[in-house]
Amino acid sequence: MFSNSSIQKLPKKLCYLQRRSRQKLAHALEDVGRAIEYSTKPQAVVNQKEVRVLGLRRSGNHAIINWIGKQIQGQAVFMNHVRPLENPYRNQYENQLNPRHTPPPKDWKYRELDWWKQEKDGNFSLKDGLIYSYEDQELEKVAHPSFERKHDLYLGRSAERFDVIVMRDPFNLLASRLQTKPREDGVNFSMLEVYSRRYSLPELWIAYAKECLGETNFLPNNKLVINYNQWFLDCNYRQQIAQQLELEFSDRGLNDVSASGRGSSFDGAKYAGNVAQMDVINRWKWFTDSSVYRELLKTEGLLDYSQKLFGSIPGTEVLYS
Repeated sequence: MFSNSSIQKLPKKLCYLQRRSRQKLAHALEDVGRAIEYSTKPQAVVNQKEVRVLGLRRSGNHAIINWIGKQIQGQAVFMNHVRPLENPYRNQYENQLNPRHTPPPKDWKYRELDWWKQEKDGNFSLKDGLIYSYEDQELEKVAHPSFERKHDLYLGRSAERFDVIVMRDPFNLLASRLQTKPREDGVNFSMLEVYSRRYSLPELWIAYAKECLGETNFLPNNKLVINYNQWFLDCNYRQQIAQQLELEFSDRGLNDVSASGRGSSFDGAKYAGNVAQMDVINRWKWFTDSSVYRELLKTEGLLDYSQKLFGSIPGTEVLYS
């Protein structure tokens, strides 16, 4: 039986699916035309450094992306929350045509609408750094060979490419997901849902953990795992990351609270300028009595992989003893 709310949402969902079908057909035709044009002339490098970031929402992705962007000297561009198998620039351009779209503040991530149109049409500007992120997506889809074949068509040629996986321990990640209110009322906007029909949230975390540990190898570029807990606490660790990304370390951006990620699930933007005071390692303590939280932690393999990646997190033994 369908609930009244489910029935009321059906027309809206059907309209969305029809719109997406027409949009995908238009995109496919556009790609064919551009591919023919692209193949007739040599292509120069336009991105000196390309950083593809993958992570689950509330893993500290936006804090780390902002920090990476501010370590890049010169022109850095960021595209947020792009769709797998699609042209990231086209995603960004079309998102901004949506009347409900809220433009980002005019910081290093801001670009005018016409700039996005030029990029999505393949008129690429020169960039010292290109950063784009996928949230709650299956690794297999993000790194699918069909996207790799269209990579230069969509993004232009890159001198260096990095795949960055941002990982947060499951105890604090799940607490932050439960604490965060959904942005919209719709499919996949519950913070306990992910963009996958195969994986639940804890199962997708395990899939990411397996990629981090080398048990799978979907990501083809220079792969770098960033432990959010350690990144937040340890300056030496951040220096190592900058070195691995071949960036000159400055630690600029560390104290920013990114508007893209709506700030902290618990503190919002309260600690902007002084993030060291945020107690990001102990968020799990807020949910020790939550049956939903404890049930998520029972997902088979979750605690084993947490131990492999993060070791023992003091105090959390009360959750599974």
